[in-house]
Amino acid sequence: MLRQLISWRVQHLSTNKNLKTLINISVNNYHQHTNQTCIIDEKKIYHSCRGELQGFIENMSLHEYVWKDVNKWWNKTAVICSATERSYTYGELRKLSGRFATSLRKLNIKSGESIAVVLPNIPEYIIILMGASEAGIPITFINPAYNSKEIAHQLVTSRAVVVVTVPDKYSNVADSIKEKSLIRYPMIVVEDGSGQAPAGTINLKDLVDDRVVEFEKTGEKIIIDAANDTVFLPFSSGTTGLPKAIQLTHQNIVSNLCQSNQTADTAKIEPALGDYQEIVPMMLPAYHIYALTNVITNALCHGVKLIAMPKPFTSNDLFDVFNKHKVTSFILVPPILQLMTYDKRFTKKHIGNNMKIGCGAATANTEVMTKFQDKFGDNNKFCQGYGMTETSPVISFGFKSSPWGSVGHLVAGTSARIVGTCGDNYQKNLDINECGEIVVKGPQVMKGYLNNPKATEEIMDGEWLKTGDLGRFDKDGNLWITGRLKELIKVKGFQVAPAELETILHEHEKILDVAVIGVPHERYGEIPKAFVVAKKNVQIKEDDIKNYVAERVVDYKQLGHVVFVNEIPKSPIGKILRKKLYEM
Repeated sequence: MLRQLISWRVQHLSTNKNLKTLINISVNNYHQHTNQTCIIDEKKIYHSCRGELQGFIENMSLHEYVWKDVNKWWNKTAVICSATERSYTYGELRKLSGRFATSLRKLNIKSGESIAVVLPNIPEYIIILMGASEAGIPITFINPAYNSKEIAHQLVTSRAVVVVTVPDKYSNVADSIKEKSLIRYPMIVVEDGSGQAPAGTINLKDLVDDRVVEFEKTGEKIIIDAANDTVFLPFSSGTTGLPKAIQLTHQNIVSNLCQSNQTADTAKIEPALGDYQEIVPMMLPAYHIYALTNVITNALCHGVKLIAMPKPFTSNDLFDVFNKHKVTSFILVPPILQLMTYDKRFTKKHIGNNMKIGCGAATANTEVMTKFQDKFGDNNKFCQGYGMTETSPVISFGFKSSPWGSVGHLVAGTSARIVGTCGDNYQKNLDINECGEIVVKGPQVMKGYLNNPKATEEIMDGEWLKTGDLGRFDKDGNLWITGRLKELIKVKGFQVAPAELETILHEHEKILDVAVIGVPHERYGEIPKAFVVAKKNVQIKEDDIKNYVAERVVDYKQLGHVVFVNEIPKSPIGKILRKKLYEM
């Protein structure tokens, strides 16, 4: 499950009668607050202060929603490649994706089958993404850095019958197809500058050239059931086993786009009007739901100019993009936040003047956030949010006034419960400022795991999704993430959240980065072990760190071991890879 923090748009207080009734219930029955505060009912269910979902159109497919205003910015540049400078206008993307949809329909892909993409962040990603939606075919997204066995697992699990890739990934993908996959069509290859399409493959150009009629002009009709038909098949991170295919419907994605565009005073993306056009770098991996929903599709809905960054991420590439383009808004992850904070090349020239910034995928270090704001000014609209792949992904997002460290308020149309995990509170809904598992409900919650009813049953309780994350709501309705349920360290029967100790250690002036896990102990069951990256040119000892923590926590939360390392292993989006810590 992938956690994320996200963005955008305008707040409307609900006119829903049920919510009005909820707010008018006696204060004796439950805590009553208004606007940017906590709404919790007598059953201790938390509701969004942003009210009900607005702007959502019943049974609208993803491509219909994305292209509904495309005529307004038909001739504007939609995407440009930072490496090759090749670009497409919105009009070109609309035509080419329609032609790709026609070509896909000719393959007679059956119900329950999908197409797979193994691509870097290239402009053509959008053609394939929107074309698959229009053709009514689910699409699964594979990390191009995966080895052949990892690719094979995703191809088999998603029931993919055709793969789209680039020349320099061809060999790896070809090897993966031998691993019991259902692939029955030649590979589709996008010539991205990394070479020519190998023999025996189909060049994407041949599927979208002028001879191919755009799908909406073919006369063929597809009935898409937006509430039940899968459009995206992203995969879980595999932290609790092999990655699982997550079924996200058209309605899931469209509703989450609407929710993200109803987030009040934070990071509002303005639609392209006249000569004005927002510019957003596409620097997060496109195979990740965070980028798919909150960068790519959200940008397309507003006529944004996307800067596709296809190369493996480097600070030089990022600087070149900010130096060349007048970026107006961007979404990042904590490692990029840290890079921009400490890289002296980035100045207010590149980041300033009310720039809109969303940070996600992992909790950002408060110290780094403070330094970022000090460096670039506090005029920027910088906010954090929270979500996971299973929720399309946004669950909550902050107001500009939300305290740093929190992940803001529930997005519109979303409810949550904080459920006790042990003792007398086990499985009970908890009150304000009480910590437990975060359980959520809303139109963005997934349909389920593909062909995995057991895993679906384990995470779903009716309409409620058990996130596996620990957190609490404060009296103002801000959600605070305190850890992962399955990462809890059991010391003498007590539960210790690694995130709590990591937060404390991040505040140490000599520590750059840190991660904590539980390791076996003969007497106590488990004890906390910290992996510490010290700042450059400082002296710090193991006992210094242990004493620092001991002064701030109860005895059973104190560190048993401290190990100094050069870096903390993390995923491309900044998530700590705790599996690797256990191997160190």
